[in-house]
Amino acid sequence: MNLPTPSGSSSPAMLINVQLADGSVQSFAQAEEAQAKKIMQSIDPVRLFGQQRLVIAGTYSKSVFVCSEIVRIDFIQSCYGCWKFPEGYSDVVELSEADFRKNAHLDEPELMPKREQCTPVGDLLVSFLQLQLKTVAPIFLMTEFSVKLPVENQSFMRFLLSKTGFHTRLPGGGVGVVNLAQLAGYTAYPGVAQVPSDSWNAEIIGKPMQVSRA
Repeated sequence: MNLPTPSGSSSPAMLINVQLADGSVQSFAQAEEAQAKKIMQSIDPVRLFGQQRLVIAGTYSKSVFVCSEIVRIDFIQSCYGCWKFPEGYSDVVELSEADFRKNAHLDEPELMPKREQCTPVGDLLVSFLQLQLKTVAPIFLMTEFSVKLPVENQSFMRFLLSKTGFHTRLPGGGVGVVNLAQLAGYTAYPGVAQVPSDSWNAEIIGKPMQVSRA
């Protein structure tokens, strides 16, 4: 997704990009570092989209967004770090589709790790996630997490299906918060060994088909 980013010596302290379900993006700039920091400190990413509306007020305007219609909000900045990730994940970073395919070895299946590989509890496991959203292009992520006991390994799946907010580091600096109420599904490479007992056993073929709407 090609969104506006700050550049040059006159860059604002933070750029806020709000993407809606129709694919449109509205951008806002905060010039003052103190105000940008205050915004970041006021946010709980899990609860960000739980409110009815989001209001962004400027000197000459007031923008109101219905939170259920927001797909994601990106906070582009370099000074304020990132919130703690959920469910024992130590890092989540967004990738381009090209980097995702390369690092997940999607074009080199012989190099792809198997889902049922044996990774000791407590060891770090790198996994790649493709979030399929209802109305806009997929989001591609690289995650790092500590392997849990088998009984705990479905906790992240339950979180992704929670319809709350989920944040990721942006490769150019800053963080993005995704509205999980807009999530249609996801695919993990390789994912954890344990799956629900009612899972179907079949291999993925190619990309999801895009159905045009008349």
